[in-house]
Amino acid sequence: MDENIKELLRYGATFAVLIAFFYGGTLLLRNTLGTSNPMMVVISQSMVPTLGVGDFIFIEAIDDFDSLAIGDPPVGDILVFIRPGFSDEFIVHRAIDGHKTDEGWVYQTKGDNNVFPDGFQVTDELVVGRVVNRLPIVGYFSLFIKTMKGFGMVIALMMVSFFYDNILPNKPSKKQEGGFNYLSLIPFAVGPLVLLKIWIQPSNHQSLEFIALASWYLGCLMLPLTVNDDDMGLMFWLYHLVLIIIPITCDLVWWTTGITPSEWWRIQGSTVPISWLLMEETKSFHMAFNQMLLWLVPGIVIFLGLIYAKRSEVALVTKISENLRNI
Repeated sequence: MDENIKELLRYGATFAVLIAFFYGGTLLLRNTLGTSNPMMVVISQSMVPTLGVGDFIFIEAIDDFDSLAIGDPPVGDILVFIRPGFSDEFIVHRAIDGHKTDEGWVYQTKGDNNVFPDGFQVTDELVVGRVVNRLPIVGYFSLFIKTMKGFGMVIALMMVSFFYDNILPNKPSKKQEGGFNYLSLIPFAVGPLVLLKIWIQPSNHQSLEFIALASWYLGCLMLPLTVNDDDMGLMFWLYHLVLIIIPITCDLVWWTTGITPSEWWRIQGSTVPISWLLMEETKSFHMAFNQMLLWLVPGIVIFLGLIYAKRSEVALVTKISENLRNI
């Protein structure tokens, strides 16, 4: 079989496994948590810092509304509910008050970051469930690929990874000296560690995200010069970019420009279900995307450019690569 076809099948199989894992996990969560929308993504800042913008939230169905906690933070349960009168608008706010009527429970809700309670009350029949956990920031990825530009960017990067052997020069005939320098992976560990820190202690984490971005630039400099197998290096770099760096960059755009995903589209609400449906973007999104590119493109150019230079056997790059591989 042609090597290019083998490579394409390998990448395709990897992505197919990831998609199957995602949908299988979603079905498992639906059965475990008892709701058709067990995972959603926060798109507004009304619950900051309890729930951050871009957080994945896990939602559990409420079987007994008498057991639901009511009160100011952190006592009251955080509910996901349909806004009264708007069947396609989901809100995630805390239940700060409530009373029981003949028809069921009625709640007063409020965002932790809002000054005033919501201007409506929520009946229990509108409640989707309560938030039981969160994954910080990584939900941005599912939002990013719901935009035409974001989806196009990810597809373009995948195509480069599929066909880079046809684009780049052939691998050098001379065997590389030294071995893979595992220190080149350290910069890529900073992003996940930042996400772990935010998960444990939600707060203003803009400075930490800039550190993660700077560390990624360093990794883009080191990894292509030290890796033994360009295929594996490119795959690792691509997954890290898509699943860690793009969400962090989206979050940095919010911290620096004030543009949240709730302004990317003409939709209302503070949380949205996970879907792959592409939607028309607003001018605010285009401004946010341009800022994302300013932070992402340098790292992408550095990584791919160094692979090209190494394969072209540029003397300076080859010398630096040998030195790094012999540390």
